Amino acid sequence: MWREAKVRDVVRKPIITVNASDSVKYVAKLMVEKNISGVVVLDNGKPVGLVTERDLVSKVLAKDREAGDLRAGDIMSSPLITVDVDTSLSEAVDLMNRHRIRRLVVSEGGNIVGIFTQRDILGLERICGYCTKSIKPSLVTKPGEGDVIVTCSCGVAYHLDCAKTVVYCLNCSRMIVTEVIYPRPEDTSSG
Repeated sequence: MWREAKVRDVVRKPIITVNASDSVKYVAKLMVEKNISGVVVLDNGKPVGLVTERDLVSKVLAKDREAGDLRAGDIMSSPLITVDVDTSLSEAVDLMNRHRIRRLVVSEGGNIVGIFTQRDILGLERICGYCTKSIKPSLVTKPGEGDVIVTCSCGVAYHLDCAKTVVYCLNCSRMIVTEVIYPRPEDTSSG
């Protein structure tokens, strides 16, 4: 089961960092450019906090503060809550729940190596966009066995056989496969 997997199996690398003295405006632009929801804040090269989308909303926008006048160190969440790469996913999720946070900074040998988020957990529990049956995460299957999946550019996942049946994504209508499987007449409602 995926809960037996380790954080190292899903951690997102490389980590994106900013300096505590960087403007909040710069931090927001960087997060948009990199399509990420949080950055680690460094002070003299040492990780000291995390700026997230929530920090930007609650500490800047909701208080009508000027992003150009604030620094990352002014709005960061601190102290960092970290987890080792060899921690089990179930322990990491429990830690997130106990601290009521959405992200953990991941360390290995005392060095920060990535970020682990709630979205990483959600990505492990996927269902086919066509048949709605569970798609087994690659963490619980051995190489060469398990579900072969096709993921559309919009993010919807399909079992390979389902993708060959529907051809076009049911969410965005993009072509997801070029090989088509036509159902046998006896498998259709018209017979």
